Amino acid sequence: MITGILVPGRGYTTRGTLFDLADGILTARGDEVLEVTWTVPDGLLQIGPEPFVRAHVAAALHRAASAPVLIAKSLGSHAAALAAERGIPAVWLTPVLTDPAVVAAITAGPAPALLIGGTADRLWVAEAARATGKPCLEIPGADHSLRVPGPVRAYTDVLGTVGTAIEDFLEAL
Repeated sequence: MITGILVPGRGYTTRGTLFDLADGILTARGDEVLEVTWTVPDGLLQIGPEPFVRAHVAAALHRAASAPVLIAKSLGSHAAALAAERGIPAVWLTPVLTDPAVVAAITAGPAPALLIGGTADRLWVAEAARATGKPCLEIPGADHSLRVPGPVRAYTDVLGTVGTAIEDFLEAL
């Protein structure tokens, strides 16, 4: 059994579709699910979000009843240094790969990690993702919410692909 800790983005809460998917996967496995919630203060990105994210994730880690796994979206990827320090496995959903500190922390992490992003997301840098040495799932045409253009079926196909990747990642732990 693990504790899946869902870490939101700046405007993407743990009620978003990707987290609903992760919650369903964890719950079906009989794992514990903890949700991090926050109100992002104005100006956070200008002063550096890592301490803010670290404090919220550290509090959730304190509540975890079993081995933690982070499932973090965008702003939540600023928990990468904490995950690396503590050897915590993570699924990084649309991580902020334009920030060298996030890329370095993901690269340094000794635990398994999976990066998931889209080619139409300005925060996804394919070269940086591959340079981490961690497995990457890159969705062609997907934006920062992993939505793709076209009929809704195209997006549900993406959700199926992402869900399967998360299931496979958790199974391999």
